[in-house]
Amino acid sequence: MHKNRMYKRNSNYAIILFAISFGLIVYGLVLDYQNNQRLFDPVKDVISISDQDDSTIHVDTTTPSDTTNTTTSTTEKPTETTTKPSSNTTNTTTNTTKPSTGTTTKPSTGTKNNTSKPKDNATIITRPSNNNQPTGSTTENKTELQPKPLTIEDINNNLRKEIENTYSITIKYGAETQGYSVAGISTNPIYDSNVINNQLTRLKNCMSVYPRELFREIKNGGIPLTVMLINSYADNTITGVTDSSYNDAIISIAAVHPFEDSFFHESYHYIERYLFKKGANYNSWDSFNPADFAWGTINGSLSYSNTFSPYAPFVNNYAQSAAAEDRASTFEYMMASSKASCLNNSMTVWRKGKLLADTMDLVLSSVRPDVTEYWERYL
Repeated sequence: MHKNRMYKRNSNYAIILFAISFGLIVYGLVLDYQNNQRLFDPVKDVISISDQDDSTIHVDTTTPSDTTNTTTSTTEKPTETTTKPSSNTTNTTTNTTKPSTGTTTKPSTGTKNNTSKPKDNATIITRPSNNNQPTGSTTENKTELQPKPLTIEDINNNLRKEIENTYSITIKYGAETQGYSVAGISTNPIYDSNVINNQLTRLKNCMSVYPRELFREIKNGGIPLTVMLINSYADNTITGVTDSSYNDAIISIAAVHPFEDSFFHESYHYIERYLFKKGANYNSWDSFNPADFAWGTINGSLSYSNTFSPYAPFVNNYAQSAAAEDRASTFEYMMASSKASCLNNSMTVWRKGKLLADTMDLVLSSVRPDVTEYWERYL
């Protein structure tokens, strides 16, 4: 009896379970029919990232960065396009842009990777990108090169090179002249950069009134010129010295005295050395002087600087010391900014100046007879 009851009970359970299973199957078929009559496909029905809207921020390649999203995103390659949000969808996720660390961003195809170092005299200025620009604007970091401000030493060196290259001379100043002496007279260098600049500027202005090729011609003729810009000589009364030979020449000018008069005077000594090397002479020079005059005997009444007489045969007392100094002093007056009356036509000093000018016209190929040179404008 007991076994029959157990069998009957199990049979009832089986019938109930079968009924429940059959009911679930029917219910599932009904649901599938309502869902377009298909079952859910676990592969086709997963939403992929590529199916979502294309509003991911593209970072400009000039500003490498990492983009952190609250949603999973794929790795982006740098592109040439500017950064802008999607025009047809709204990105509801928050994007945080931070500087890249530990990674290297390569420039995109079509852009130039400039890895050259900035010039030594350049300062790099980086402008940070503006992340608050309106939609459609370009977000980027711009790197500009701006030249460093020139120091007075830079300016002086550039000015020196300009003069040297233009006129084919050599210029020394500052420590470069330390220890220089001439004719047993020691010199004191210029260490003040502003004084050096003043002397270089004056030298440039003086050189500009000579024919451009004159000093180059003399250099090519075998007598290169070096100009020493010094502060002073041990003998403070000395304004300038020309130490020349048929192979080279050094003109030194003291900054404590007026530059222009000294340079014009000394430059003629240099030019005359070349004139003599080319065969010129001034054998008739003494004929311009009074019959009883002797070089080295100073007579103030014969000097224009003392009497201001247009008939004076000498421009100043120093011109009476030697024939060479007379010629250099006369040339100095010919180069002056204003005309002295002793340079009026037919005066003794005028005739001396005319001989100087005619000799240079004849000997120097850089000086043309049909051109009125600066030193000829009063003749």
